[in-house]
This record gives sequence, C-alpha cells and structure tokens, in this order.
Amino acid sequence: MKYDEIKGNVHAKSPSSGYLMAYTRKQVIFCKYGTIEEVDTRLNGLEILELHLFDDQKEYRWVVSQSARFADHYVEHVADFPEDDNTFVQKILPENKVLSETEIIIVVNHINYTETGMAYIDDYRLKA
Repeated sequence: MKYDEIKGNVHAKSPSSGYLMAYTRKQVIFCKYGTIEEVDTRLNGLEILELHLFDDQKEYRWVVSQSARFADHYVEHVADFPEDDNTFVQKILPENKVLSETEIIIVVNHINYTETGMAYIDDYRLKA
C-alpha cells in the first residue's frame, strides 16, 4: 500500500517526533524525524510493507497482512503502555553490527499473566 493512502492515520496516531523505521519493497529506512511532515517527505510515493514511528512513550505500528482476518489487508496498532514492573526491556543491534548506544533499538515488552500464573508477552513497543 502506498504511504499516501495511510498518511491520515499516521498523522492522527503517531508521536509528533521520534524515530521512523519503514520496510518498503526496495529498502529499509531507519532515521530520526523532527515532525510528521518529515515522515511524509521521506515516504511520499513509496509502497510500505511495515511502518514503525516511535518515541520514548508510544509507538504507531502499521503492517501489511494477507490474512483473511483483516479485510483492509493491514494491521494497525498503537502501543503506549508505561514502562513499569510489568515490562521487560531488550536492547537490539540492527543487522548485527557494532553500533553506538544511540543506534541501538530498544524493545519494551509488556508482560501479562494467565489465570494459572503463566507469564506471556501481550504487547510490545519500540523505544527511542
């Protein structure tokens, strides 16, 4: 799906500034953005397969899906849970490269529990 088709949702639900991670048919884009308009300029006309816009508190996630469960052929989610005792933080190096601390991707996993006390991750968000 072209970015222009989802731009309205991006504007309404994304952090106003933060980091952009987008998978297109031709490339992966990972960069910092200061305004949503910068995201528009960067992604204008591109076919998006997966999009993550995130800051320290919130992530907007949009992913193409071929599943019959999603009539619009995409999954959209906003993760904005707090970092607390029910979270587990992971630091990930993109592409297994040795990078500086500012280039590490942080994943905040939200942990929930079943009726029998088994822990499971019910949500996650990327963090700047």
